[in-house]
Amino acid sequence: MGEVEIVESGSLDTLTMGWESYGKRTRIMMFGARADRHALRNHGRTVAIEDSAVSVFYRPRQERSELENHGIDHANASFQFVDVAMTDLGRWMQPLIGQGWSRGEVEIVAASNASFETEKWTCFHHPAMIPPSEIPLSESPSSMTRKAFVTHPGPILDDASESAMDAIVSSMMSEITPVEDEKPEDVAEQPAEVEEIVAEPETEPIPLREEDVPPVVEQKEESPLEAELRQVISLLLAGGQEMGDIMEHPQLWKSVKGHLQQVLMSGECLFAYLMGRPPS
Repeated sequence: MGEVEIVESGSLDTLTMGWESYGKRTRIMMFGARADRHALRNHGRTVAIEDSAVSVFYRPRQERSELENHGIDHANASFQFVDVAMTDLGRWMQPLIGQGWSRGEVEIVAASNASFETEKWTCFHHPAMIPPSEIPLSESPSSMTRKAFVTHPGPILDDASESAMDAIVSSMMSEITPVEDEKPEDVAEQPAEVEEIVAEPETEPIPLREEDVPPVVEQKEESPLEAELRQVISLLLAGGQEMGDIMEHPQLWKSVKGHLQQVLMSGECLFAYLMGRPPS
């Protein structure tokens, strides 16, 4: 974790002079909400960096109207410029990126009352603060002299880390306007189409003449013997017996034996039963 030293007057150029010889460095702009400024001042206490980092804050004055023309509300915005070792950039930004901060590119251009060459900066911005492509300022971020915050590698000096991060989180929660799910327009429910029931016209039955009605054939009631004989003959035919051999088959005579006396007494012959025709 870092130890934050406050330098009453300094710039990124003067405070980091000669540091490049110890390793490659980079500069970033942190575009946050004004409510985050106190937390961002102590941000160095919340990260474990290996080399010193320097940051300065800038409060616009003469260029306020120009910032408004670019869509920036200076009263709610915080401009912080940081010089950090390239190897520490990920450590410096990881906590904020995890809370929704995004990376982009901006050009710092000279406002109407200033003169310096345009500078291109990598910009990390608060999720509620969307920077324009150009930001007009009255001073170059690299040379502006302000109160500076120098973060050195070392232990946490006090409990500022937790309070600093809590302040950033609470600020983000208050600044980000939740996006409500768009609700589809109410569509008036169409009445269900009711199928019209058309009554079919009643049809009158066509009268039949007596001669058109077929005669009802009365079925002759079968005697028990005839029914049994027909069943036996059908079974024997299905078993492959010839019609001529069925007359002498023991199964047939076994069935007839119990009914023979009754047949003889009625005057009918056995052959008439077998052939299904009346006796001659």
